[in-house]
Parts: sequence; C-alpha cells; structure tokens
Amino acid sequence: MPDIPFTSRKASVSARITIIGASITGLATACILRRSGHEVLVVEKSDGKYRTDFTFLRSPPNMTRVLQRWGLQPYLAKSGMIVDQFRFLEGQSGKTIGVLKLYEELLRDLMADFLLIHHGDLISIFQDLAHREGVEIRYNTAVVKIERVPLTVLLENGDVLYSDLIVGADGPLRSISRDAVLLRQIEELPTQHVCFSFSVSLEAVQADAELEGICAQRNWNMWLGDGFVIYGACHVCSLNRYSLCITTEMEGDMTEYQGNWTKQYPVDHFDMKLERFEPRIRKLLKMAEFIIPTCHVYIPEPENLICDLDKVILAGQSAHPTMPDGMHSTAMCIEDVDALDYLLTRIKHIDEIPRVLSAHEELRMERCTHARDWESRKLKMLTLLQGEDRDMRDAKMRCLSECEDMEEKEYAFNDLWGEEVDFYAYDPIEQADNWWSMYGTVISRRPSNTDYSC
Repeated sequence: MPDIPFTSRKASVSARITIIGASITGLATACILRRSGHEVLVVEKSDGKYRTDFTFLRSPPNMTRVLQRWGLQPYLAKSGMIVDQFRFLEGQSGKTIGVLKLYEELLRDLMADFLLIHHGDLISIFQDLAHREGVEIRYNTAVVKIERVPLTVLLENGDVLYSDLIVGADGPLRSISRDAVLLRQIEELPTQHVCFSFSVSLEAVQADAELEGICAQRNWNMWLGDGFVIYGACHVCSLNRYSLCITTEMEGDMTEYQGNWTKQYPVDHFDMKLERFEPRIRKLLKMAEFIIPTCHVYIPEPENLICDLDKVILAGQSAHPTMPDGMHSTAMCIEDVDALDYLLTRIKHIDEIPRVLSAHEELRMERCTHARDWESRKLKMLTLLQGEDRDMRDAKMRCLSECEDMEEKEYAFNDLWGEEVDFYAYDPIEQADNWWSMYGTVISRRPSNTDYSC
C-alpha cells in the first residue's frame, strides 16, 4: 500500500471511544478519530476476513471528495474505477435507450469523480489505515450489552470496556447498538427485493464478439426491464472481472438470503425468469461460476440516533439502514464519519460530547432520510413495467443523448437526475461548520463540570 500524507484535524481533548463493528463505517470512524488524537478501540464479532469482490460500492462525488480530503487519493487511483457515463439499455432487447454523460465541467466543479470500488478493496484500505494509525481492533469479540450508566460495553468473554463515547456501527440487522439507543428492537420486515451479485472473467467477456460491446471502460451499463434493473461494469484495477448486480423481486420464501453477502449458490438455484433478460445477460449468467443473493430487509428509520443525554451514537447502516444496492448507501456512512470527526475536534471538554452528538443527529437525520427516500423513488423509476410512465422515462433518457434543443435536454436531465446531482454537491464539513458557527459558542460557554448522565 502507498504511503499517504494525511491532512489532519487534531482534537483539543482526547476521548476514549469504543466502536462496535468493524464494517466500512466502523473502520473509517476508527481511522479518522484515531488520527484526530482520540483513543480508539474497535470490537468485531467476526474474524475480519469477510470480503466480497463481486459487489461494486458506488463512490459518488460527495463520497469521493471526503476520501480525497482524508488523503486516500493514492488508494483510489489504485482500486477505484472512474465512471464517465451511465449507459441505459433496454432490458430485453439490449438496445441503448440513452446515455448520461458526467461532463468534465460538472466533475471539475464538484472536485471529485464518480467511482466504483469493490467492497473488498475498500475494507482492505481501511484495515491498512487502522494498522498505520495504531487503532486497536479486537476480532472474534462479541458484544453482549451496552450499559448507559456508567457508560460501558459488556463483552461475551466477560470484559467490561469503559468509554467516553460509544459509536454503534454494527450494521442494519439485529443491531445491539440500535437496541441500546432506542431501548427496544425495531421490527425487521422481510421483502421480496433481492440483489444477485456475480462476476465473470473480463478476458472471457472481451474474447466474445457478442459481449465485447459492453466492456467499454469508464462505462456503467444499466439494463432496465419489467420489474428489474441490472448494473454492469468492468474492473481492471485489481481483479480483471466484469461485475454485475441484478435487482429484482422474487417469489417464495427469501428468508435464507436476508443479509447474506458471502454464501454462494449456483445460478440455476433460482428461478429468475431468464427469458425476460436480453441474450447477453443470459450468456453472462451461464459464464458465472456462482451467484450471491442478498435479500433486502426493510427496517424503519430510528426516530433518533443518540441516547437521550448519553454518549452513544449510531452511524452508518445502524443509523440509516438502506437497500443493499443503493447509490448512496456507503456515501452516507462516510459522510457520517466526516461530520462526527469535525464536531468532536471542536470540543474543549469531554462533557461537551452529548451536545455535539445532538448536533450530529440534527445534521445527519434529514440528509439520510432524503437519501433513503430518493433511493426508493429511483429504483421504482428504473424498474417500471411497460406502459405510459415507462415510455415517458425512456423518451427523457433518449433526449439526454439525442436532443439538440438544450432547453429540452436540460429539462429532461433535471427531471431524471437533478436530485441525484444535488447529492453530489453536499459537503458534510461545510454543513457541520455552519452549525458550529451558529451554535458552537453555546457549547463552549457551558461549565466544564456539567453532568450529562441520566
């Protein structure tokens, strides 16, 4: 891994921070807070070896910009694939509907690219950084309970961890952290929404004359069909694979696949009604050695992200559980970390932590709720059944690449993707700094011996 000259924000006071979960959110939080001068311990129930090299994580400009600010550009250059355009294809015929180009001027204004990064690569990046920053990570360590007074984490092996702050990053399903914050369990509702991830050798794809046309680098292909969307892109940085994700509704009992990211199945284990897919997708499925199904579990958003007046906060998927194929799922996690780190570097005393956690909750809940709502609406738009609405969508997509009337083209773009581009311009530090400019002096004036315990 390359040596990285980190930019750094140093905290005025060092806090003892326990992070529950060594997910991308947990590892990123550990790296950045440790770099800011805090004492950080991560506890993770697994062995930390989990990877998936078949799932692309999307890093839209709002996420890429934060990673660059953290000094990760050398890693991104090595592991990330820049996307220049989204290519929309008809799901059954394979014909191009339209092309959305991410123009250089737009990306230059945003100061960041749209990237695709494999999950395994991003996990490795943060594990390497954690080692460099001196983060202590205890794998194979299960949490039994979080006690609020005194603030402690009780481990299955009997150890008790005393903390000034606990960050819950133990994922969307069966989150102990979320139960502790809400003092109850949120009902996890099964759905029929399943994402099938798989990949094939890029060399084999390029050797096939019928498939070669989908392998253009910097293209992200999206096949739009009756009740499904398929994402496909080649990754030449580290794996030389063509990776795909089929998102669709399935019939029958999908319980076995809830939260699954690792268990592999043969393609013919599922009745995906392959006849509805264009011939190239069917050929790619035949070339796949296996497929990984992930069934979405709908989890209502928590009504709050922090314990009332306590020093426990939810982050990432524990705070805002999203569908597994969301465009901004990982971006919201990275934004959470950036905003939390900024706010914690502003405090002068440990007892100010609850106030900045309240600020973080105020800043992040609206943003993440908006992202979740947009992801749901976008999926419905991409998976429309045949009919008038779908015809209108396709006409607007064709307009993006074919229409010569710039006013009409701009209208189609804003109607389809204007909200998406608005997400790209968001900066969590700018928002946190605005909040601090207005309310930070109130926190600073509080006596250092204020008691915030319940």
